[in-house]
Formats: sequence, C-alpha cells, structure tokens
Amino acid sequence: MFLPAKAVRIASVVMALVLLTGGAWAIAQIIGIGPYTGGNLTVVYRLTNMENDPSPGTLTLKIVPEGSKFRVSENFELLAEKDQIQVLAFSHGFVHTPKGYLDMTPITALDTKEIAPNKEILLPDGAKLVTQEEVTIGGVKAVKGTYTHPKFEDQRALLAISDVESRKILPYPPLLRIERQEGGKWALIALTELVSASKTP
Repeated sequence: MFLPAKAVRIASVVMALVLLTGGAWAIAQIIGIGPYTGGNLTVVYRLTNMENDPSPGTLTLKIVPEGSKFRVSENFELLAEKDQIQVLAFSHGFVHTPKGYLDMTPITALDTKEIAPNKEILLPDGAKLVTQEEVTIGGVKAVKGTYTHPKFEDQRALLAISDVESRKILPYPPLLRIERQEGGKWALIALTELVSASKTP
C-alpha cells in the first residue's frame, strides 16, 4: 500500500462484538479477573515506547449495554510515521513489549489478592514485587511497586496495581512501565498508563 504522507492517523476498531447472555466468562477475559457487573464503561490508556512522546498511542475500551447483551469495542489510535505502520498490530497493551523482554507471567499470581504498600512479595519463578506508596492514576487508586524477574536481571517493571474490584473493569494495570538497563541507566522499553476510567450503572 502506498502512503504518500509522512504521517497518517490510524484509528481502527480491533474488536466489536455482542456477547450472548451467560457470556460472563468471555467478557471477563477482556476486562479483567471477574464477571462484568453491568452498565456503561469507558477506559482510556496512553501507550508509548519513548520518553516525552509528543503523540503517544491511545487505546480506548468501551462497553455499552444492549438489552440483555453488551457491545464491546476497542480502538487503538496513533499518529504514526509510515515506517511504523507495519508494527501497529502489535503495539498496544502488554503485547507491545518486544518478544524476549521481561516475563510478566508471575504477576498473575496476585490476580485475586489485595496489594498493600511497603511490602516485599515473592512470586512464582523467583520473581518479586516490592510495593511502595499509594498513588492515583487516571482517577483510580493503586499501589505502586517494582517488579523483577531473575531471568531478566537487566530489566524491571514499574507498575501500579489497583484494588481487586477496580481490576474487574480494567484490562491492564493503571501503570505498566517496562525498563531495561543501558549504560548504567534505566531506559524505557514500553509504557501503558491509564488516562481515565468511567463507569455508570
């Protein structure tokens, strides 16, 4: 496909589906760790792989009731250079971290657990989460922490984990910043940050 412009506006609906009654399990896979309780939901995230990005990507998830069903749509938008277009399909959420980078799988052991500040939490495979202070990101209260994995000693993740109830409506944590050590300094690999989350009955 020929793209004459230096930059193009990408706005694509990744998915739009209507779940049948009784499809709570399926929708839980999209929006977190528990069945959806109903109502309208709009969640917006900022995504980037560079510091002070003037035009970061935006990921928007919407859930709208339609009778006994729900319409779910996800939109990823980015002002991109033409040489970025080929990788857009892999550029949002956890999966926008390149293959071979930090394994976040052990953190799922905390899915149904409340997280307290100022704790050291041991996780499967020797991974560890050291929590710090409480923060508010995108209007959601969370506990900030640093995640490390012994097989990725030159990498870490700075993340914020919300309470269990909030996790039921958030597809990703309020903050996930993956970094790699380069020249004695921590350099950004990928950032996913909550901008806003609103839910009405």
